[in-house]
Amino acid sequence: MVLWRIFEPELKYNMKNIIYIAIFFISALSFAQEAGSISGTLLDFESNNAPLMFAKVLIKETGTEALSDEKGVFKFENLNEGEYTLVSSFTGYDTKEIKITVVSKQITTAKIILEASTISLEDLMSSLASADLKASSNTINN
Repeated sequence: MVLWRIFEPELKYNMKNIIYIAIFFISALSFAQEAGSISGTLLDFESNNAPLMFAKVLIKETGTEALSDEKGVFKFENLNEGEYTLVSSFTGYDTKEIKITVVSKQITTAKIILEASTISLEDLMSSLASADLKASSNTINN
């Protein structure tokens, strides 16, 4: 009984600190911004929707970029609620833009299929002609 009276003031002091710390954390968490995220998959149309590895995905509004992994998966986290434009690109493929809406505390999913870019015969011929011109002018100058 005597020991209890000796430690009683310290126990009250410690309990008071624990209550203050608990109130602080509860209030901090309740005022924290509730962010959402985007998770998606990039697929290759030319190879029966196989994952497109290491393709770039950009959020136009924020400038944030991500690369898809070996499974074609990309992810953006801690986004404010609202509408965003995802720009997906990969060398040799057409760039694709899609609008997506992010809701707080939720993961918004996207499935993006990229198609190989096409080049017309006229574009190919003009590219070859200009390359040939540059090569011949370099030969004459040397």
